[in-house]
Amino acid sequence: MSKLRNLLAVPVAALIVTLTGCAAITPQEYTPAPVQLAKQHPQTVSVSVQAKDMGDAERTKTESANMTAALSDAITASKAFSGVLKEGGDYKLTVQVFNQTVPVMGFSMSTTLEMGWTLTRKDTGAVVWQESIKTEHTTGATEAFSGAERVKMAISASVKKNYVEGLKRIAALQL
Repeated sequence: MSKLRNLLAVPVAALIVTLTGCAAITPQEYTPAPVQLAKQHPQTVSVSVQAKDMGDAERTKTESANMTAALSDAITASKAFSGVLKEGGDYKLTVQVFNQTVPVMGFSMSTTLEMGWTLTRKDTGAVVWQESIKTEHTTGATEAFSGAERVKMAISASVKKNYVEGLKRIAALQL
């Protein structure tokens, strides 16, 4: 009986993982399509994104790293700054998830996201720009079979929208 239970555990676990889509959202899923900006700044920037605390330090750290990589890629693709550096740079862009609503169940999954954006000069530490940006996205029932996948799609789309809006606002700055 014990062997049978162990044999059934593997396919059941695989089915649960398949249906729930428990994988983390990748940087590619967070990265928006390249944005045409009104202005491209000649300075360099370092980027840091802090994901919302998920109650698991390792998962929050991974999510923050994925979101940082995605925003760095978006800045590079849009040429919002001349370059993105891991350390140093002329400016430091810090983005933090303040509020995030995620549905537990439903056919259409809607998320709202509020991120705080702060751009500071590296040499003086002076805050050049600071703003809260709210975005939302609804993923319809026909876009994915799994509810968990629809939630994941809604979250990544609201992050992409937030990044696009943030980059447009940065492009409007006189640096």
